[in-house]
Amino acid sequence: MKRLIIACTFLLTGSGVFAHIDYPQVSSSDNQQNIKQTIQGSSKNNTDPGTGAVKRPKHKKLTLAKDTLTLSDYMMSIDRVNDDLNSIRDSSDLGFKVVSIGRRIDKITSDISIIRKNVRGRSTTFSIKNLYLYQNFTADLNRENDRIESRVAVMYNRLYNTKLRMKTVLSDSVFSVMYANDSLHNTFDRKLVRLERKYNRSDSTIRANIDTLNVMKVKIADNAVNLSNMLNIMEFRLDKTDKRLFGKETNYLWQKAEKDTINNASSGVEISKLGSEKNAIGYYFSRTAENRAFVIILGILLFIWLYKKRKLLQVIRDPDNQSGFLHLQHLNSYPVLSVLVLLLCMMPFFDAYAPTSYIAIEYFFLLAFSSVILSRKENLIFFMNWLILVVLFIADTLTYLFIEPTFMGRLWLLALQVCMVVFSFSLYRNLDKGRAYYKRLRIAAFTAIVLAVLAILCNLLGRFSLSGILNISAIFAVTQAFVLPIFVETVIEIILLQIQSSRMKKGFNTQFDSSIIVNKINIPLHIIAIIVWFIMLMSNLNVYNIIANLLTGFMTTTRSIGSVSFKLISILLFFAIIWLAHVIQRLISFLFGETGIEAEDTSSISKKQHSRLLITRLLVLTGGYLLAIAATGLPLDKITILLGALGIGIGMGLQNVVNNFVSGIILIFDGSLQIGDEIEVSGQAGKVKEIGLRASTLSTADGAEVIIPNGNLLSQNIVNWTFTDDQKRVMIWFILSGKELDANIINEVINDTIKNIPVVISHKKPVILYTRVTADTCTLNVRFWSTIKNADRAKSEAILQLSAAFADKNILFA
Repeated sequence: MKRLIIACTFLLTGSGVFAHIDYPQVSSSDNQQNIKQTIQGSSKNNTDPGTGAVKRPKHKKLTLAKDTLTLSDYMMSIDRVNDDLNSIRDSSDLGFKVVSIGRRIDKITSDISIIRKNVRGRSTTFSIKNLYLYQNFTADLNRENDRIESRVAVMYNRLYNTKLRMKTVLSDSVFSVMYANDSLHNTFDRKLVRLERKYNRSDSTIRANIDTLNVMKVKIADNAVNLSNMLNIMEFRLDKTDKRLFGKETNYLWQKAEKDTINNASSGVEISKLGSEKNAIGYYFSRTAENRAFVIILGILLFIWLYKKRKLLQVIRDPDNQSGFLHLQHLNSYPVLSVLVLLLCMMPFFDAYAPTSYIAIEYFFLLAFSSVILSRKENLIFFMNWLILVVLFIADTLTYLFIEPTFMGRLWLLALQVCMVVFSFSLYRNLDKGRAYYKRLRIAAFTAIVLAVLAILCNLLGRFSLSGILNISAIFAVTQAFVLPIFVETVIEIILLQIQSSRMKKGFNTQFDSSIIVNKINIPLHIIAIIVWFIMLMSNLNVYNIIANLLTGFMTTTRSIGSVSFKLISILLFFAIIWLAHVIQRLISFLFGETGIEAEDTSSISKKQHSRLLITRLLVLTGGYLLAIAATGLPLDKITILLGALGIGIGMGLQNVVNNFVSGIILIFDGSLQIGDEIEVSGQAGKVKEIGLRASTLSTADGAEVIIPNGNLLSQNIVNWTFTDDQKRVMIWFILSGKELDANIINEVINDTIKNIPVVISHKKPVILYTRVTADTCTLNVRFWSTIKNADRAKSEAILQLSAAFADKNILFA
């Protein structure tokens, strides 16, 4: 019984099976000595000084008694140690993460060196934008360095805990007895050698990884110190630059100039500025590869799309083509240049912090491409004014980048600023009121006038750097305002061309009302254009960083009303997504055959597509609302409370609203009504113009539009004249009188006359009924078939032609 208790005790403390890994025999005796020292280290303090025997406490007597242990107990002990070593090995394995982190640390160190080199010795206030650039990148590096430091600290703590486990892994009492006994040691020699090798390997791996992490921690700490110092230096320089901007840098222009130290440097200053801008562009290029990759991928996709639509564009260029209603100006004339202008106009979203020289190069290409497009689109007078504006842009940009505040330099800058004021004022006065985007162009011209006038005042009063900043902002503001309409119109043309292409593939060759699409997407595109213009203006004024931080903080600050917390950015996203979903669900109807023209939307093809269209629109709206709710970041419990409140509202007074909404969904999936159907319901007859989620619209023959709740449609009897086809029976009554009325002649005249009426369905023979016959008269009821659309016209034509036909037979028709 005693042995059974002991065996159960060891079975409860052991777990797993021994990992049968076949390692080769170990020839080194040093490894065995290390393991022996580790195992026997805990028993040295418990030996008898006289005999040298190990003193065992009474409470361990049963555990360490050799005569109570079996081979399975020793095997389980070996298995426990092996499992612990495997766990330690897995915990100490850093994998490839430490390699990538090490490379990233080295990259941060390299970036620090580059930034320090680029900002060293820069005292000119023209570098303020580059200082903002380097400050922004340095702050990003500092945040990244902090994240890496946290990750390295987690890995180091894990390794340190693993190292502590190594000290206790061989403290198993059964394992110690086995290792201390020579006979048992020889019995399990091969397995113990494997454990020794695994122990040594794990120990060396832990030590090497700890050394590696220590080296990383030293580099991270060094980077943190350098980044902190650089941020302080840049903050100091920016404060100093701001004071110089609004302070008096040089004498008033009408005063005698003091000793000018800048002239002594002449060519050297030019070289240093050029090199400085080159360094700034190079570093910005290397740091923003991901942004350019996005634009490049977008550009590749657009050019692939353009290549696939090349044949359609060739067809549309034909003036007699039916797709000429799209009025594609840019894609018809210069498709490649239009796409390039579109991509370059989007760059302010990615290059708000870019150096001025880099933005100037981008805008030089943008103005060059736009000039080619405008040369064909605009008249000669406007195009000549545009070329003058481009020349002013080039002159102002070069002056801003390279000129120094000498007397001649200031005079040259003053001349450019006066030209800018005169040209902007002339543009403001003479801008055609009928021109597209007239108000926005006037606002841009007025902004340029104000900035140019302020630039002149600053130049006269010795604020040379501030004068240059205001002048370059003025020229960018007015040139960009004339380029952005090309961006908006190109996006509209791309959408129209894609819709027309999709419609033609589905067999819809009819024209559609493009003005509906233009009106729907004009607002978001103009909002984007205004944001782009504002970003570039603030970036050139060197206040974008400040405004962006203020707006970000204002929009992302958590606010609370009662127990509900929210952010303004979440609310803005909520309404923006819902609005966008409504725009998309309206525009998507054109892909299903609708034309936006009521007379065209009743075709058989569009009616067949309408059920799928309604389902798609419902899915778009539902997905948009769900996405909007998710964008708010509201917790699920708050949404549950909202749904509960909505349920109470439904119970108290929204039954009809919910009834109409559910009825609308049923009508969409049921298919009993379609757009264009001629129906009669509730005493109203007309054509179904729209089936909405709450109500449907009926267009009567009198031109009125009757809005009927969906609940009423679903609960009443509906006469649908076009449910299966659009045929309608037409009936006319008339009286014939004459001396000789022959039924055969009457029937022949009626059949021949009605058969030749174009709007009558000829394959269905008319039905002729005689309702009253006398000696001189007979009353007839004639029934024939036409379409629901032409029924009244068929009746009128039948009466006229029958009257003429019977007159030829000397029979009176009444």
